This record gives sequence, C-alpha cells and structure tokens, in this order.
Amino acid sequence: MKLFTDSPPSPDRQFCSSTTSMTSDSTNTPSESLREDDGPKRSCLVCGDIASGFHYGVASCEACKAFFKRTIQGNIEYTCPAANDCEINKRRRKACQACRFHKCLHVGMLKEGVRLDRVRGGRQKYRRTTESPFSLQQMPVKKVSLEDNKLLKSLISCEPDSLYALSDVTVSDADFHTISTLADLYDRELVSTIGWAKQIPGFTELALNDQMRLLQSTWGEILILGLAYRSMPAHAHTLQFAPDFSLDEKQARECNATELFTQVLGVVERLEQCGINREEFLLLKALVLTNSDVRLQDNQALQRLRQNILQSLHDAVATIRLRDAVVQMQSLLLCLPSLRAADAALRRYWLSVRHQGSVPMNKLFVEMLESHMR
Repeated sequence: MKLFTDSPPSPDRQFCSSTTSMTSDSTNTPSESLREDDGPKRSCLVCGDIASGFHYGVASCEACKAFFKRTIQGNIEYTCPAANDCEINKRRRKACQACRFHKCLHVGMLKEGVRLDRVRGGRQKYRRTTESPFSLQQMPVKKVSLEDNKLLKSLISCEPDSLYALSDVTVSDADFHTISTLADLYDRELVSTIGWAKQIPGFTELALNDQMRLLQSTWGEILILGLAYRSMPAHAHTLQFAPDFSLDEKQARECNATELFTQVLGVVERLEQCGINREEFLLLKALVLTNSDVRLQDNQALQRLRQNILQSLHDAVATIRLRDAVVQMQSLLLCLPSLRAADAALRRYWLSVRHQGSVPMNKLFVEMLESHMR
C-alpha cells in the first residue's frame, strides 16, 4: 500500500545506524530520566557513556552535552565523510561529528535549550541570529479566542474518529493475539494519520516528497502522543490503544514490550504533569508532525508551517492559561524529548517483531517502519 499516489521516488537519505539500531541496551525509563537523584547510574543516550545529568532534554554525558552546546552556539554544519551511518559510542564518538550531531537530535536534544550568549550564568545579551524551530520570544502577544483560532477549528474538524481493535477471538495464543491486534491497529491508525495530515492547512502545500518524508519521520511520535493522551491518568498504569483494547504492565511484559510500555507511560506522566487539555493536545500533535530533522526539498516551507502551528498553539495556551501561558508552553514543548525516546523504543520493538516473522504485518506498516532504515 502506497503512502501517496503518483509520488516520485524520494531522494535517498542515510540515517546513522546508531539511531535505528535494534541492539540498544538502554533500560532507562523516562520517569527515571526526569529525576536527578542518587539512584542507578544512567547511560548517555548519545554515546552510552555514564550520564552526568539531564541536559537539553535527555540524559547525556558531559562530553556530548558540551559537543551539542558548541555545535548550536557556533552554528556549525558537519559533513559525514562516509554514508551518514557511522556508529556513535563512547570510544568512537569523536570519529564523525556529523553522525554524532544527528544522534543528539534523534534522541531528543532540544536546540532551544542551548544559551547562545556564551556567558556562563548570565543573561542572553544578543538576539538569536539563527532560526529556532520553537522561538517563543518571537510570538506576538495577542488575544485570540478559541473560536477565532482557525487552525484549531480545522484540527477539531479533522481529528480522526476512535478506532476499535476488532480483535480476532478465534486466536488461542494470548501473546500472539495481543501483538497481532496491535499490529492491525497500528496499520489502520497510519491510514487515519495520513488522511489527518492532508487536512492540516498548509501541509499539502509542501512538495509531495516532503509530505511523505515528514510522515515517515514522525508517524511514531504522532501515534504515541495520541496513545498517551487516551491513557491518562498515569496512575492507572494502562495504555488505552482503543476503546475496546488496553494493555497493562503484565501483558506488555508477556509480549516483550516492557521498554515500549515504560517509555509511553513516561509520556503519559509528562502530559499529566502539564495538565494538557484537548485543544492543546490537538495543536501539539500537529506540531509534532513538523518537528522533524529530516532533510527536505524546501525546509523554509516547513519552517513556515511549523511557525504557523506554533503561533496557534501559543494563542490557544494564552487564552486557556492566562498568566501561566509561558510556563505551560515550556511544559508542552518539554514533552517532545520523551516522545522521541518512546518513538525509538516503538521502532525497535516492531522491527524485532518484523524480523521474527511470527505476526502478519500489513504493507503500509512495514513500509513506514522500515523507512528510517533506508
């Protein structure tokens, strides 16, 4: 099943193997990554060294923290001497700066978290000269009612209906039944997500290949955000995949999906902490669609679309939260790293299921799952 009809083949873009590897040994949970305590030592999500803390949105070591900061502050562009698939680990992290920086972005490091003034502990003395994908200080202050928020109205009208699991009750193996039901749900959600994206104002104005590459890059985060929103409150410790299908910790463990379950539950906790409401959820989901580091034919068009969505989110939050709007915007944007970490866990899990070959997976799901590997 094809993503889009009459689409010319998209130009190949290699992704670092370290960002799509199936052999990640990370067992950190998002809730652990958000705490600075004296518990078990965490690993740097970039190179695997011991993490010194939570830097720019993710657990990372001092070396990768400094590298990311230096790259952003210097507005440095790197070129991989090989095929953009260099392995990044503690011993080889200095071998390729391009692949190391791509790994930083892939695991969720936030560019906007880096101070640009180079003055330790001081205030920023200069305006940004480079565009940040989420530049809140540039948002014009204006009061726009939710009824007048045109993008929000469009998102409300195009939000897909709930999908039901429609599980096959004739399957006797409980674990196989759970995984096959989830695979079918994901495939149908992907079809629904593609239709949803096409109705977002401005999305279809992007080049067709750019539309496809954005969806290939962000579909996992979009589905995880929807799953996490449906699964609140977090203390229930249950993921609500559909009105008639949920997954608890025991079931996840039996399906070898403990890492994915824990990562998504971390997103649920994040959403609950910031008290996200439906309007904020709809706009944040649209923002996630544009929150990609994949190289496009027209990156400026993507930046315009992203800024329009960010402006609408800002307007909605300002209307809903009043004096707490700035804090709420920051809280919502800080959900993005945990979404990206959960997306990596999702891809690892389903690639493992795919390689085992024990569960039938529809063609669209397989294409989207393997698109990051090409």
